[in-house]
Amino acid sequence: MNGSSHPAAIAISAVVADAANILRVPVEDIVVEYLEAREWRDSCLELPSKGEACLDVVTPGYQVALGDGFRYRTDQQGKIRREMVAVDTELHVYFKQTGGIGGWTSEYFADDSTLSPADVKQLRQYIDDTDYFHLPDEVGNGHPISDGYNYDLFLAVGRRNNTVRTYDGSGPPDSPALLELIDWLKQRAPQPGPPSGA
Repeated sequence: MNGSSHPAAIAISAVVADAANILRVPVEDIVVEYLEAREWRDSCLELPSKGEACLDVVTPGYQVALGDGFRYRTDQQGKIRREMVAVDTELHVYFKQTGGIGGWTSEYFADDSTLSPADVKQLRQYIDDTDYFHLPDEVGNGHPISDGYNYDLFLAVGRRNNTVRTYDGSGPPDSPALLELIDWLKQRAPQPGPPSGA
């Protein structure tokens, strides 16, 4: 039996793939905290779905804990059940625009508690559309425009976060989806004004 066909490897592979799909991150970003051999009392791993018939048979498998708060039960063939535990998916956004002729500035903070459900949904869609957590620190938009604005954007969903800077540019943007996100945030941010104390 090689490593990839070992029941523990099969179980971890199934669990990590499921969590990566939910969190929309590469499987390499998923951290396995522990794996414990278990014997479940039934074929449903003691977590039946509503109305599901389970066989009353001892089912060897594993309990797996991941760094993002996920807990799973598995058998030895890769069948998994996710335990219902709280997972940190809280959304945070910080947006700052600086520039213009007067070097004006504007800042905007928001999170799940201050955004409407529709805005949370839209912002999460922008995160997917831009592949935000894999963007570089700076995203080009042609050459910077004199007296244009710089935009600093921090987004976090649970433990995942990224800070990106872009600017008003004179060429084609590297990420049109990011420009859509910036425009969306500009509509919600205060109008830029003189720096504090000016």
